[in-house]
Amino acid sequence: MLRAFIAIQLSDEMKRQIGSVQAELKREVSGSGRGGKAVKIGWTQPEGIHLTLKFLGDIQETQVEAMREILRKAAAPARPFTLEARGLGAFPNPRAPRVIWLGLHGSNDDMAELQRLQAAVEDGVASLGFPKEPRTFTPHLTLARIRDRVEAGALELVLTAQQNRVVGKFAASSVELIKSELRPSGAVYTTLVEVPFGAGV
Repeated sequence: MLRAFIAIQLSDEMKRQIGSVQAELKREVSGSGRGGKAVKIGWTQPEGIHLTLKFLGDIQETQVEAMREILRKAAAPARPFTLEARGLGAFPNPRAPRVIWLGLHGSNDDMAELQRLQAAVEDGVASLGFPKEPRTFTPHLTLARIRDRVEAGALELVLTAQQNRVVGKFAASSVELIKSELRPSGAVYTTLVEVPFGAGV
């Protein structure tokens, strides 16, 4: 069994910029817990941040080739597009954050291209028995996960102050099936399949 997901890779420059933002946030949130209690946050390693289109969980090794075909079909009509990483937010909300994320934006055409690609991936893997995500796809990059519940509002000011922060842009030109191995030192990611946009057109 392989633990896997389908995603778009970020540029090295974007990962570097995200690392700078995380370092700044770490300084800002240290000690932001009330009553002297520090906020416990698990920061995502910048090199491991992707634009996830579909988290699959465990898949059989024999399904990799079927996934390759699904990605080919999804990527065939796609064209490269550019996304801007802008604005910090939190799931479920900034007052009681569990996940800190960085928003992704683009032109109407580029966002439509991303939404079409994600829907094609979602429909494709559903044909293999992977349940569809009931929530609407919200493009974002996960920067951190809150490990302990934070008193409401402890991080709200930090996130609100950064809600329009522009981090940078990156170009998307391919989609990947990525294996995730959880190790004591952190997750290790390996690309199993990469399909460029417009392949086979």
